[in-house]
Amino acid sequence: MTPSITEAKQPGGRRFRLEDRYLREEGVLHLSGIQALVRVLLDRSRRDRLNELHTATFVSGYEGSPLAGYDIELARREALLHEHDVVHRPGLNEELAATAVMGSQLAGQIGTSRCDGVVGIWYGKSPGLDRASDALRHANLVGTEPSGGAVALVGDDPGAKSSSVPCASEATLADLAIPTLYPADAQDVLDFGLHAQFLSRFSGLWSGVKITTAVADAASAALVGRDRILVVEGDAGRSPHQPSSMLLGAHLMALERSLHEVRLPRAVEYARLNGLNRVVQRGPSDRIGILTSGKTYLDVREALRIIGLTDEDLARYGIRILKLGMIFPLERDAVIEFADGLDQVVVVEEKRPFLEAAVKATLFGRPDAPFVLGKQDQDGRSLFSR
Repeated sequence: MTPSITEAKQPGGRRFRLEDRYLREEGVLHLSGIQALVRVLLDRSRRDRLNELHTATFVSGYEGSPLAGYDIELARREALLHEHDVVHRPGLNEELAATAVMGSQLAGQIGTSRCDGVVGIWYGKSPGLDRASDALRHANLVGTEPSGGAVALVGDDPGAKSSSVPCASEATLADLAIPTLYPADAQDVLDFGLHAQFLSRFSGLWSGVKITTAVADAASAALVGRDRILVVEGDAGRSPHQPSSMLLGAHLMALERSLHEVRLPRAVEYARLNGLNRVVQRGPSDRIGILTSGKTYLDVREALRIIGLTDEDLARYGIRILKLGMIFPLERDAVIEFADGLDQVVVVEEKRPFLEAAVKATLFGRPDAPFVLGKQDQDGRSLFSR
């Protein structure tokens, strides 16, 4: 019998169904960025159940490219989502959706709940983040529940493929004090999407995931497995923060102090403990460093390949590469260790010199600090386009 359009044979006689991209718990899958964003909700739910934590997930947002297909894919998998206690309710607009997700972190304080916690997921494109910034600023200040967590999935369109303006959200997310992860492909979406949920629980803050058009629209192979991602909490343990909607007087001051003095440092500690920022290329006599993140990292590696530089060549020429997984807040120690011994650091990023400014601030005044280049060279000439 000829396999159906949703079923095909793999080597060895095994049959692969399209539904396996969500059901298979071990092996290699082929996923688009959007599909990976759906799968990661199930992966966290499965992990919670293994840890005897009964959690639910509430997803709300407003469609818009490059995340325009996210709500469609969620609707297609409604039965599977229901099995994992995932509820999807599209928002009337971005700020109402953000306010509803904020409520998921306060729900346990009102009446009774049949679960141990709720993970809230907000989605929208970069202009939607602008529109919802007031709601998200309040929600992040209120914070997240230690058995819940909240994540903002932000669709960026830096090349304006399907937007009226080029979009980049990292500066806005930083202004909202939301720790931000930037995945490069479907594998990173699975890994960082899982980390984003646990980072939120660990820090007591919302976390953000920057999804560019190239990541959302592309598809690639991704490895899945129950033990592939080990979430490390170290001695810090669970977040001591309890979300509060008392945004007046002394209560408000306490929340603000907690945000800047406790919760953001915990976000940096999570990045350190879990190796979100990695030196992926190092040699014995490095003199030049390249610092980049997300899809831009893949662009850099491809550019180096096109000009004929292998990893062996990079080591021979003294070129070191740091791939940042968390672009805000910057893990200072990771940058300082990366820059040690270098003469020059080149920051490659989209649009504004966001990471460039953060790296310069980190290294400023340090003895033997390398010269940092980014959008412009030493003479002020354009080095990388915006």
